[in-house]
Amino acid sequence: MDTAGGAVSELAVPTSLLGLTTECHEAGVVVTVSGEIDLSTRGELAEHLAGALDAVSPPQSLVVDLGEVSFLGSAGLALLLDTQDAAVRKGVPLRVVATQRAVRRPIEAVGLAEALPLYPTVESALTEFPVPRSGDEPTREDDLTQFPFQVNPALR
Repeated sequence: MDTAGGAVSELAVPTSLLGLTTECHEAGVVVTVSGEIDLSTRGELAEHLAGALDAVSPPQSLVVDLGEVSFLGSAGLALLLDTQDAAVRKGVPLRVVATQRAVRRPIEAVGLAEALPLYPTVESALTEFPVPRSGDEPTREDDLTQFPFQVNPALR
């Protein structure tokens, strides 16, 4: 109570600096994140991403839309890499949507632009295939070993 006898108004204090939504599409699962990704929000986001990864199956993609993220700290970068590792083990592509500097800059500054290819929109992340990085192109040997029949060794 205040000294005038009136009620003291309570300010709503957010319990998290993070907003999370998940949408399922035919091509994959989209997790939309808003707010700040740092050490204090990493655990909440990690649980959400793990649940989304459980809901997706190859050849679907897991899309993480960071379009409304205002801060991406080192804990968030590490989480994205951990999620990418888990997605690779499951055979699911992880695709990150980001156009704003608050997300692009940290990813580029620490040299993760190739490891975490960025897409401009959720739609492009669900429908486009990223350009292979240098060294990812299949070799002639790889092409030949994908066939279920024997190839004449002289052709290799």
